[in-house]
Amino acid sequence: MPDGVSIRSMSASDLGWAHVLNEANVPAVGTETSDEFAHLLDVASVALVAECEGAPAGFCIVMSAGADYGSVNYLWFSARFDEFLYLDRVAIDERHRRRGVGRALYAEVERLGLVVRPDATEFCLEVNIEPRNDASLDFHSALGFREVGQQSTPYGTRVSLMSRSLLAG
Repeated sequence: MPDGVSIRSMSASDLGWAHVLNEANVPAVGTETSDEFAHLLDVASVALVAECEGAPAGFCIVMSAGADYGSVNYLWFSARFDEFLYLDRVAIDERHRRRGVGRALYAEVERLGLVVRPDATEFCLEVNIEPRNDASLDFHSALGFREVGQQSTPYGTRVSLMSRSLLAG
């Protein structure tokens, strides 16, 4: 883990600042009301906060198969994989980008995700291609994610649906 970065579980006390950070990152992440954002934490399999020198630097929220969640992108993966981890959203404060925070969050998602869902075979997510998010596409490609589909969403974006195997070897 990069120096000065720590990862912990997200709690209800994090919802205020995390929602503000979420909304500051739209359209890279979907907009949510405060209540909808709180629901994400309720149905998440893994929800993490990254801190840099004791202050929040970012968060991620992950669902697994069978979650009470109606996102069109989550449902796309649900129709194709029996057991998976779905990174619903990740947001990093712009002051902490390109410092290893995202990689640290993803490593912990895989570690914890396989504890709570040991049969998960895929780590799934989507990245906007309309509007295009080249930084995110490059980041995920470098981590071994590959496009497994595309779809247009009801909220006006087109996404690359991406996956990476969680199977050893």
